[in-house]
Order: sequence, then C-alpha cells, then structure tokens
Amino acid sequence: MSMNMELEEEMSMDMMMMQMTFYVSRKVTVLFEIWDIKTVPGIILTSLFWCLAGFLYQGLKYFRGYLHRSCQCGAQNTALGRFLSGGPSSRTSGYGTMASESEGVTEVDTNSGNRTINWRLHLLQTVLQVVQTSASYFLMLVVMTYNLWLFLAVIIGDGLGYLLFQRHTFDNSDHCN
Repeated sequence: MSMNMELEEEMSMDMMMMQMTFYVSRKVTVLFEIWDIKTVPGIILTSLFWCLAGFLYQGLKYFRGYLHRSCQCGAQNTALGRFLSGGPSSRTSGYGTMASESEGVTEVDTNSGNRTINWRLHLLQTVLQVVQTSASYFLMLVVMTYNLWLFLAVIIGDGLGYLLFQRHTFDNSDHCN
C-alpha cells in the first residue's frame, strides 16, 4: 500500500508542476485545458494568433494615446471629438471657450487652466484600459508557458506592432503595460 500511495503522490505532483524552462515542442496547453496543441499546424496557427494579438496590443496602446492627445489638443475639433460630443458646436463663456457637457469632449477653464474630460470619453478610456490590461495579462500568461514558439510569436507581434504604431511617439514611462 505504501508504494502505491507514493506513486500516486508523485504522479499528482508531476501534474501540478509547471514548466519553468524554455522548451521547443509542438505540444503545449495554452491558457485553458481545451486549448491543447499537439500538431505542427496547431502550433503554427496558435503562434500566428498570438503574434497578431501582440501586434493588436500595440495598436490598442497607440489608439489610447491618440485619444489622450486629442483631449489635450482640443478634441472638439477632431472627428472623434465630434463623435463623442454629439456635435461640432462649442460655446463661449466668461472663462474662455468650452464645450457644453452634452456637446463637447472637454471643458477648458482658462482662468485656472484646468481641463475636465467628458464622461463619455472617460468611459471609453476606462473600457480601453480594462481591455489593454486584460490583453497584457493574457500575453504574459502565453509567454509563461515557456514554449519557445509562442514566446517568439508574442515578442515578434509586439515588436512589429511597436514598429508600425509607435513610430511617431516616444514614451519611456511604458515599461509594464
């Protein structure tokens, strides 16, 4: 009996252990048990998927930066600002030019220099932040499978996305997200 229990305990420990070194294989489970890759075409398609995901992640980061820059530069004059504001008009008050809450993306108080963001834009930025954070964690978990092919796919996709989307911007505050 003792030998049988030791064997069962050893087998259960092996099943719980996670790969902690890089390996080259076509056999890998990605994120969920149902995403179990065992064939060469499977690892190629999965790698292409995660390469595209890394690429789109950089596109999402660029889009969020574009939204932020649009707000800082008077977004009511951009197509996106007009879409979020519901119209192109703005009104003038004693504080300078400001878009009304129902019409504009931002309000500018020229006396204090403060800028408040419309709730629609803030809601969009919040949703995009949640999507970006979720995507970054999924990409991290794929890299943590330690499968060399998936690692390279994520890194290449992220690098190509950075090359395309971030060519006109430089932000050194973006280390982990």
